[in-house]
Amino acid sequence: MEPRRARRGARALALEGVFESLARGLGESYLAAFALFLNAGGMALALVASLHTAAAAIAQVFAHGLPVRPGSIRRFLSWIWSAQSLALAPLGLCAFLSWPWSVAALVLGAFVAWGLSGVAIPAWTSMVAGWVPRQRHGWFFALRGMSQQIGVLSAILGGSLLLSRMTERGQEALGFALLFACAGLIRVAGVFFLAAVPQPAAAGPGLERPRLKDMRISGRARRLAFYLWGLHFGTNVATPFFVPYMLSDLRFSYARVGLLLAVPALVKVLSARWWGLVADRYGPGPLLRFSGWQVAVIPILWLLSASPWWILACQIVSGLAWGAFELARASSLLRVTDGRQQEVALFNTVDGGMIIGGALLGGAAVDLFGGLGWSGYGAAMVVSTVLRLLPAIILLWRVRGIGRPSWSHRRMPVRAFTVRPTRGLSYRPLEDLPSAATETEDEQDGSE
Repeated sequence: MEPRRARRGARALALEGVFESLARGLGESYLAAFALFLNAGGMALALVASLHTAAAAIAQVFAHGLPVRPGSIRRFLSWIWSAQSLALAPLGLCAFLSWPWSVAALVLGAFVAWGLSGVAIPAWTSMVAGWVPRQRHGWFFALRGMSQQIGVLSAILGGSLLLSRMTERGQEALGFALLFACAGLIRVAGVFFLAAVPQPAAAGPGLERPRLKDMRISGRARRLAFYLWGLHFGTNVATPFFVPYMLSDLRFSYARVGLLLAVPALVKVLSARWWGLVADRYGPGPLLRFSGWQVAVIPILWLLSASPWWILACQIVSGLAWGAFELARASSLLRVTDGRQQEVALFNTVDGGMIIGGALLGGAAVDLFGGLGWSGYGAAMVVSTVLRLLPAIILLWRVRGIGRPSWSHRRMPVRAFTVRPTRGLSYRPLEDLPSAATETEDEQDGSE
């Protein structure tokens, strides 16, 4: 492939991330708000906020090994992304159904929409490996990551303005319908960027369905995985309820909620370079152990004051803490697994179960304590704090021996995973790319 055509295709593929993140930001940032509008209870809110992300992780595993030929990857992705747009666009129509069918339709529609995104991941990974030269991976992921952050910020702020304006007119239901319709249209618009990507003669490394018997999981990988699974379980006890807490308990407007949701996303963008330099110098292990304590106490901070200025401060702290933690987490996973697809996919699959389990526990706390006349959302945040601290106390100090990779953390191979209310766009490591697996054990240093 000619270098000029390859650069043009890689740039188009990176900028497609703007449309992907715009659709993700519009469709995902306000899912919990929409469910609350539909009178969803704690358990229903938990399913709406967690099942779709778990669906993406699990669908990715089943998508490995699909018979997608190199010459048909563009067509396959076009069909999947178009189908995803068709699932996203009508979600807002759930507002015109009677309860409880409205909530059930929202859960099912979100499950299908984000499950389709998981189906596309293996083909997209293979496409990147085949179309973006290895020496350009750092540039590609830096450009795509920045494009996605801009897209999510724009979506969060634009969505809040739309909902605020429509609510002022007494047309809140129509506002949500327009929001999800825009998400669907934007998602399908990203398909047109594929036309600028050259059709390769061969794709990147083939991705096979993970098999447990082929796993080679080291002790340090197990320690890291169990710590992260425990933390993510505890984290998701509260994650589905931050937006309902602001809307219901604190009585914030959509505009104020949108501004507060945008804060951690902006803080992560501004601090990404600095955290990358820290990780390059000291390694991801020390950064993970430092930030792991910070992210554990975030939910309890929210309950100290109902002032919007205090919540703003909490969001700034959250953006800093999660920015450091997610970078260290992705780097650590790539280090301990050497980017092997099967191990990373296994981690993501179990992690999907932790997401659902934690959210359902939080939903049970919301319903239980809410029924007693207390703040159910506040109870979920207290439980979440306790469950985040437990893996930090028991396992975090044992997460060692990770070492420093040879590549810069500022250009790490990652993919967007989800949008969270206290951390903006969340990333996961992209497995089976050569740039993610070039390190060897002798590159570790004594800092760990």
